[in-house]
Amino acid sequence: MRKQIMLFTFLIFTSINLNAGKIEKGFEALARYDYFKAKEIFSQTVLKYPVLSCYGLALIYTRTDNPFHDVNSAHAAILISNWSLIHCTEKEKLLMAKLSVSNATILFLKQHIDTLGFNIADKKVSSIIWNDYLEVFCGSVLEKKAIENRNEVAYSETKLIGTWQAYKNFSLLYPAAIQFASAMGMYERLLYETSIQVGSISSFEKFIVQHPSSPFCSKAEDEIFNLFVADHTVVEYHNFILKYPKNRNVDSAWKSIYALYTTDGKSTTIAQFWIDYPDFPFKETITEDLQLSMATFYPIQINEKWGFVDEQGKIRIPCEFEWVDFFSEGIAAAGRNDKSGFIGKNGKVAISFNYDEVESFNKGLAQVKINNKVGLIDHTGHLLVPIMYDAISEFFSARAVVIRDGKYGYIDRYGSEVIPCELDMAGDFSNGSAVIAVDSLYGFIDYAGNFLVRCEYSWVESFENGFARVEKNGKFGLISATGKQVLPCVYSLLSPFKNGFAMIVQNDKCGFIRPDGKIIIPCKYEFDKNLEGETFFIGGMVRVKNNGKCGLIDSSGKIIIPFEFDDVLSFKNGLAPVKKNGKWGFIDSKNKLILPYRYDGASSFINGMSRVRLADLTGMIDKKGKEIIPIQFQHITYLSDYILVNDERAFGLLDKKGNWLLPCMYSKIELVDSTILRVEINNKFGYYNIISCEFIWKENGVN
Repeated sequence: MRKQIMLFTFLIFTSINLNAGKIEKGFEALARYDYFKAKEIFSQTVLKYPVLSCYGLALIYTRTDNPFHDVNSAHAAILISNWSLIHCTEKEKLLMAKLSVSNATILFLKQHIDTLGFNIADKKVSSIIWNDYLEVFCGSVLEKKAIENRNEVAYSETKLIGTWQAYKNFSLLYPAAIQFASAMGMYERLLYETSIQVGSISSFEKFIVQHPSSPFCSKAEDEIFNLFVADHTVVEYHNFILKYPKNRNVDSAWKSIYALYTTDGKSTTIAQFWIDYPDFPFKETITEDLQLSMATFYPIQINEKWGFVDEQGKIRIPCEFEWVDFFSEGIAAAGRNDKSGFIGKNGKVAISFNYDEVESFNKGLAQVKINNKVGLIDHTGHLLVPIMYDAISEFFSARAVVIRDGKYGYIDRYGSEVIPCELDMAGDFSNGSAVIAVDSLYGFIDYAGNFLVRCEYSWVESFENGFARVEKNGKFGLISATGKQVLPCVYSLLSPFKNGFAMIVQNDKCGFIRPDGKIIIPCKYEFDKNLEGETFFIGGMVRVKNNGKCGLIDSSGKIIIPFEFDDVLSFKNGLAPVKKNGKWGFIDSKNKLILPYRYDGASSFINGMSRVRLADLTGMIDKKGKEIIPIQFQHITYLSDYILVNDERAFGLLDKKGNWLLPCMYSKIELVDSTILRVEINNKFGYYNIISCEFIWKENGVN
């Protein structure tokens, strides 16, 4: 371009003088499309009439219907024409007026030529072409748009190269580009990614030293933290703090140590933590948690929102949650905005509300669910087991059953799938083995997934004391831990072991065995399905039936209570319920009738009382037959050390002496802890202190 401008300047000072009529003839030739003639005339008159001559040349170079078309030459000519306006003679001005050439027409042509050059560059899609345009067409009305296009094309070229060096070069060349921030971001990211080695703590350490101002230093610190505490143990977190005291995750490490150490939420554990870790920087947390750990919190509901009160009924956490559960291991599951998480006793969020569902913590772990898939987190909120399973059982012997896509497997406490989800069924580990099923047949495996007993049974039960009940071809037997049959599968029934004995049934006759399969009483007594759930040999005796009558024998087969009753239950507190002629009474160990036959139902004595029934009503008597609880209730059950009764209307509660604690007016009574009951009436609930005999908190409508 510079050469072209110099050429036209040379022509201005070397051309011979031409008369005015000649310039007019040039425009006449141009009007006839005689481009050769017009170009010849304009070239000869450029010195005397530079404005008009260069304008005419620019027109020729601009038009595409002649061999002289060249946008760059047109741009050079129009620039000379425009520059020459400043020194234009009066004579040329008169000619310009005569030929209708003005500042405006020159400017219009210049803008048109700028546009032609822009369109050519736009088709090339090259930052070099755009830079040439910006240099040649300097001052173009399209300069701003050309810069934008150049930057966009240059950034696309940079992305194709894709190195941190390319992005850095773009940032240095085009600091005003709108892509500058993106380019710098990519530069920093690629510099980081190419400098570090995944899984290598030393590479992250080196990056921080070499690039201390990089925005990715914080990410490098996070990676060091995550790699160093891969198993999320207290020891790892503490060693991390000692080695990287300036890492931004130190506070998080301290909080994780505290959370893992104090998983049970007990005040003694919190106090011991203070002793073991005197450098813990959040002393106020320990002080607060010590105080809170000594308080018991109970969920309450006000205006359809949930919170907590303490033992005195004081609201400790405002009712602002959609639901809450009881505190477990120092934190409580709760819901907010249709999401679930955990809160501490201080009411603050302990684990963010990021889940669709959560379950309370148990043994330091809690189940969390997203999109109907389940995973496990610890007290720090760290995801130990990915959210990918349909179900996860509780851990037993450091193994938990998981289900994925209908198949069963096992994980360890680190979340590793130690036995793949390929089984039809899997049970919890116990005593070093677990029940599994393949193709609808059952067997046993060890911790590594190796078979201890091949899958050949239609049903099996977990080993207990080295033996397990099994079923094959509809018959039951007993095997040892090696799979050896110690009792052949020939019995129609083999009951669970109780008190070291199990019932066996063959040909409708029952007998008894020990856990090692040894038959101590052969199958000679009548099988009665009512005997199946009996706890055998309580007090050394078991109920059996012979010739339609029941009696008690000992483990040697000796008859202790003769076969003369319709039914007989176990001796407890020195007496046994017996039934004769449809009525129940009580005998002592010498078969002496102590309480007469008058009841329609009776149970063995517990803590000096027996539950008895007359017609459809139930009560409780002592060993002398005195009614402690009147025989007037539909049902009676023990609720810890108390007696829960219900009549036709509702539930009530009495103590063991028959004193009323709560009248029969409640739809539900539950024991929350040793002193507090939760009662419900008319869909309202409250908490009742059994010791002080008063409500600590209740909804309106609860009496």
